[in-house]
Amino acid sequence: MNLPSRRSLLAPLLVLLGLAPAATVALDATAQDDEGGALSEGPLENTPDESPWDAQKRVLAKLPTDPSVLINVTSREMPASPDILNLGKRGTKALARCLSDNIDARIRWTCAVLLGRLGDRGALPALQGALDDWEASVRGAAADALATLPDPTSVPPLLGMLARKDEEPWNRASALRALGTQGHPKAVAALRAELKAKPTGPDQRAVAFRALWASRHMMARETLVGDVAAALGSGEPSLVEAATEAAAELRSPRLVGALVPLLDHENPDLKNKAVYALGLVGDRTATKALLERLPKVRDARLLNNIAFALERLDRKAFYESIRAVVEHKQAIIRLNAAFVLGDVKRPEGIPLLAKALQDPSDYVKTSAIVALGKVGTADATKLLAPFVDAPNLTMREEAVYAIVTQSGGKDLSLVHDKLFASTNWGVKRRAAVALGKAGDPRVRDYLLGCFESQGCSVGDVAPYARIDRDPAVGGRLLLAWTRGRDELGDLLAELRPAGTLPLATSSVEAALAQNNVWGAKSAIDLVGDLGDTTAKSRLERHLADTDTWLRLHVAVTLARLGDTGADIALLREMDNLPADMLPAFARLVERIDEPAVRSRLLPELERRKKEADQDTALAAAAIHLAWDPEGGVFRLLEGLASPSPRARELAERYLRRNRADKVTWLLRRALAREERDDVRDRLRGILDDRPGA
Repeated sequence: MNLPSRRSLLAPLLVLLGLAPAATVALDATAQDDEGGALSEGPLENTPDESPWDAQKRVLAKLPTDPSVLINVTSREMPASPDILNLGKRGTKALARCLSDNIDARIRWTCAVLLGRLGDRGALPALQGALDDWEASVRGAAADALATLPDPTSVPPLLGMLARKDEEPWNRASALRALGTQGHPKAVAALRAELKAKPTGPDQRAVAFRALWASRHMMARETLVGDVAAALGSGEPSLVEAATEAAAELRSPRLVGALVPLLDHENPDLKNKAVYALGLVGDRTATKALLERLPKVRDARLLNNIAFALERLDRKAFYESIRAVVEHKQAIIRLNAAFVLGDVKRPEGIPLLAKALQDPSDYVKTSAIVALGKVGTADATKLLAPFVDAPNLTMREEAVYAIVTQSGGKDLSLVHDKLFASTNWGVKRRAAVALGKAGDPRVRDYLLGCFESQGCSVGDVAPYARIDRDPAVGGRLLLAWTRGRDELGDLLAELRPAGTLPLATSSVEAALAQNNVWGAKSAIDLVGDLGDTTAKSRLERHLADTDTWLRLHVAVTLARLGDTGADIALLREMDNLPADMLPAFARLVERIDEPAVRSRLLPELERRKKEADQDTALAAAAIHLAWDPEGGVFRLLEGLASPSPRARELAERYLRRNRADKVTWLLRRALAREERDDVRDRLRGILDDRPGA
């Protein structure tokens, strides 16, 4: 019997794929791991003279030096996305020629996506030209890539794409989003026109609004508030939702009138966002509308949001109105009312919570107990004391923790006597973790055993391990690390149990032999944390590895061990990395805590902070911020005020992810001095999202 060839089997599939060429390469070019890797697509056909894998290797080897190498490749010879990205910006020219001259739409689409990830401005002409590509998917990918590379020269071709009557709706959306990142007056004008125009096809006003929001710093405040108010009253759900989120940031009293009608919107998420925005606006004219809805609320999240809004607008009126909810005939509503009083955390709620402690429902009582624990006053403690012996285990547990919390965690005897002795696994585990944080040796074996059986996390056991420095504790944790608990690396670097360095060094080789790159990176980081230079010779050869992230982990570790050649390699990698890998690169380099190494690298980071390439400049600033908040914060604050929407977004992202107390203090100081509206809005949003806001 003659079997059909692989090519004949694939022919009908390829016809279908031609209808949506981007779909088949989505995994290849966009499915990424945390450090920029991607899944690759297998070969589509085979030939007897050269295997697909050899063909891909041949093309990959030429890619950095031969700009024409991708012009005539087929899917069979096209290297996988992670291999191309490993080359970094050295692949820009070949990818740009691919986008212009390869006749396979699927390959052109892949090249456009990769150019967007690289963020190399040398690709601008090719990407701009691809906005006129034959295939819709390629045009969309080019527009998406241009969104990551803002440049005035991209505005005319993007406007041309937007004006085409035959353009696909999703490509028009891509063009709108890209225009929003350009930071150009003509782009802003086009977006406002799209926002105000009556839709003749698919309604893309929400896309236009979000794109316009990215360039909001270019608009007069009154104009911006007016556009948000108009969007709030548009009736188009996606547009209204986007405008509600914008209103929460703007906090303009002018928006109250447009937000209040949304309190009755059928979409619960939108309704909650409107309440949240009203609370942040802080205008007392919204009080009446919120008070009217408080007794009628049947949604826990909405009740919580209304409570916070009212507590901010009119505290006295709130406590008078919440009484009716606390005394409601339905227990579930009384339970949520008690929960809300706890989250508000004010002593005015204690009399109402005392009433809830007499409720016939144990669930309501338990909610009131938890709430009293959050209030944290002597009066609350007195009310809680009788419940440490309650027959209901959950009630007893929450009463104990509420009292311990109010004591500042100093007296944990109740936790041990009332809870650690419990036969309930969850109750016992929670008690062990609480006692472990205080260094109680009675929970040592339980906590370590819980971690070894994967019932507890490293966060559960780490506080205890830092207090009890008995060699047995570190030894057991080291053993767990060798068995695959990679998350222990940072803790072991602190504890340094005997034998850690030789095991870490050997683990690098073992992991690489098993093709376990993730395990190898964890071991390499640990070697760097331990700081023993005897490991240098065993790591140096991996500086030339084909895996970008393995090279980077090795370079960071060797730099920490005093290898100045690794400094050069690390900085060279930074200059060549794809733009979308730079945030992860910055987080890796932030691990360096040796003053001498920081001193060596800082002059070069300072130079890069001044570069026109915003991705590189702000990644360098983020590293500096982690090492020296006082010195590093100014470049990121400058980024928040940049003319470029992308620079503002990047600066905000880096500031949000650094949660250090010192950075919080610096941001508060900056907010107190800031006079520019948009920068104030961004700083306030960053601070609202931090602990203790």
